[in-house]
Amino acid sequence: MILDDWKRKYSNEETREVALPWFWEHYNPSEYSLWRIDYKYNDELTQIFMTSNLIGGFFARLEASRKYIFGSASVYGKANDSVIIGAFVIRGQEALAAFDVAPYYESYEFTKLDPTKAADKEFIGDQWSWDKPATVKGKTYEWADGKVFK
Repeated sequence: MILDDWKRKYSNEETREVALPWFWEHYNPSEYSLWRIDYKYNDELTQIFMTSNLIGGFFARLEASRKYIFGSASVYGKANDSVIIGAFVIRGQEALAAFDVAPYYESYEFTKLDPTKAADKEFIGDQWSWDKPATVKGKTYEWADGKVFK
């Protein structure tokens, strides 16, 4: 899989109908890995626009890894009751090598996903499509805003 081809497909096609099927057809787990990110300090988040700006700042600091990473992170919830969750595909098998260029990467928990598991595959689709709510610790949050790193 050529990551730039995926980024173009994601940017120019319908996500669920065209882009995701293309991704799964071309994804090579020996070359790339999938990761879930969870912000560790959700209890400190207040306004949705400020939380979205937090994601934008994190993404800006990932610039050195742009050719190795694609993903999105979203704010789910409402003011004073929100969470940040995201999903990334990374060239290689270790998240730290791609994310440690950003000074605040330690504010996120990285969990490797298994594309052979239906739940992990569904999580990736939901994160990249922005069309379903997310459940964290038994509580469901509606999608509020998101950013794509490509």
